[in-house]
Amino acid sequence: MDLLRKLCEADGISGHEDSVVSIFRDALEDHADSFTTDAMKNIIAFKSGTLGDSRLKVMLAGHIDEIGFLVHNLDDQGFASVVPVGGWDPANILGHTVRVHTRNSGIIRAVMHRMYELTQKLRDTSPKYDKLYLDFGLPCDEVSEKVSRGDWVSMDTDFNELGNCFVAKAFDDRVGAFIIIEAMKKYDNPSIDVYAVGTAQEEVGLRGSTVAAQTVKPDIGIAVDITGSGDTPGFPARMKIAELGKGVTIKQMDSSVICSTSLVEYMRKLAEKNGIDYQMEILVRGGTDTSSMQKFSPGAHSTCLSIPTRYGHSPVAVINRHDVECAIDLLVAFLNDIGPDTRL
Repeated sequence: MDLLRKLCEADGISGHEDSVVSIFRDALEDHADSFTTDAMKNIIAFKSGTLGDSRLKVMLAGHIDEIGFLVHNLDDQGFASVVPVGGWDPANILGHTVRVHTRNSGIIRAVMHRMYELTQKLRDTSPKYDKLYLDFGLPCDEVSEKVSRGDWVSMDTDFNELGNCFVAKAFDDRVGAFIIIEAMKKYDNPSIDVYAVGTAQEEVGLRGSTVAAQTVKPDIGIAVDITGSGDTPGFPARMKIAELGKGVTIKQMDSSVICSTSLVEYMRKLAEKNGIDYQMEILVRGGTDTSSMQKFSPGAHSTCLSIPTRYGHSPVAVINRHDVECAIDLLVAFLNDIGPDTRL
């Protein structure tokens, strides 16, 4: 899991994915024929098939950005206000350390907290974005010398094992990028062309995949991402999405897409044929790059393989090793099984 650790501990909020682009490229250096990176910082690793003239074009999409913040304003006491990049519950970041990536002073650590409320009633409410601030532990003049408006802020969590699980800050969606990289190394099917894409700016509206899908124009699009779980105390059983350790999930729908029903059924049968544990995903809210590949291609059959995740948009996301292994196995099986005669 060294590569997964490296991917998750890299910093790259939406628009600042450069370090993850480098890791993605290095990991596939010996397993792709060419690489392209566009202005949005999508990286496309292309592996050409060698058989036939009408090979299927398969796009694998795993977004390489993570949620974070931008420094907004500095006050006269040396504290900084922030604005979110991506979807946050502000309560998830309170009391955590973060890394502030400055223009001229390297990386500076800070603590994220909320403004003091005068009444107990207000203190008992969930914090709002305009109440969050960064504490650098420095006097105002030193902060103003090192930190400036627009500096970007990432979470500060190491990758660790947790029982049968892993905990890290950026499984959303570095684990998807990891699964795609591993599948590219393992599949062996000369009758398809595969485009492994590390997409940018997914967390702010599926922006990178919208561009990449129009570039690739795939016949089949497979996103690999995380999903929720709902297997924690107090979560309503009737709203549960998936369970950790029960296998990869195959997406049927979310709020951005209704997946290709024939492709979903193809995936289900393939998992059953190969004895791969799987679950079915129906996500009431949220979206993935699946939607972009469906809408911004010539009509690609699209779905998503997802990893059940606890505490997804937080510094302490938790996933299960078995689910990751199942996702790799299913994606490799799929890439090896399809070909020009596949009918969806």
